[in-house]
Amino acid sequence: MKAKPYVVGVGAVNVDVMGRSKRPLVSEDSNPGQIKISIGGATHNASENACRLGLPVKFITATGDDYFGTLIRTACENAGLSTEHFFAFSGQVSSTYLSVHNRDGEMNIAVSDMNVLQSLSPAHLEQKGELLANAAAITFDTGLPQETIDYLLQTYCGKTAVFADPVSTTYAEKLAGRLDGIHTLKPNLLEAEVLSGLKIRTFDDLQQAACRIIDCGVRRVFISLGKNGVYYQDHSGITKLRQPRPLDQIANATGAGDAFLGGLLYAYIHDLDIDDTLTTAMTVSTLAILSEQTINPHMSESLLKATIANNI
Repeated sequence: MKAKPYVVGVGAVNVDVMGRSKRPLVSEDSNPGQIKISIGGATHNASENACRLGLPVKFITATGDDYFGTLIRTACENAGLSTEHFFAFSGQVSSTYLSVHNRDGEMNIAVSDMNVLQSLSPAHLEQKGELLANAAAITFDTGLPQETIDYLLQTYCGKTAVFADPVSTTYAEKLAGRLDGIHTLKPNLLEAEVLSGLKIRTFDDLQQAACRIIDCGVRRVFISLGKNGVYYQDHSGITKLRQPRPLDQIANATGAGDAFLGGLLYAYIHDLDIDDTLTTAMTVSTLAILSEQTINPHMSESLLKATIANNI
């Protein structure tokens, strides 16, 4: 059966404001430096990467009716990401992440205000029922309210390919006991520990943790091992350990995991086998790492194919 033509992302989008001092930081003082503003959020990043790879992506999220909300919409539209399904909540502040970094780039302190996403309720998703029901795949992150996550899982798992990003160990708890029917899960090692209930110290531990996750009803799990690559297991018993190619330089690793998920969505829509899926997702992740920006502005299907061709 031919896959339906579009993907729906449901989850976070935020404005990232990053300040980097030119000198050693001095507390309780103004520090000369550089300030950059960009658009982030796990589902946003995965969705934009998928969009830049040529997939039609519909994005359901929550913003305030403020300046940052307008900034988010403009940036998404400029990237080709649909914003017609945004919910703008009056009087609320759009999700914002403010960080201050030392001159060497290490973060010193950060403040996160992502409360607006908690306004995205099951009732809002019910308004988008036809859009969600006809999607080829749905991807979401666990920054959503628990009741909204439960609604998504209960309504669409088993009917639509649902892709889930646990995002963090704290947020991963929202998926505990709720994995049945998820098509694709993309945790890192620490998140996999939370979801499997096992400490992962050895390769055997990793395999057992993946087995437990699959036994909970997940069809495919891709466990990120950071610089050591990705471990894959699926419901049919296939396992793969794929290590990344060494890189001479890393410009920015922040968006690597989100780009990997964007690559998984691309591979799913194009019905690639698991070996080609891993190659695709890891290449998209590498292209993200090679860019100073969280989302590589040059990301495209042609760049993806050329990079794969030149490295095989």
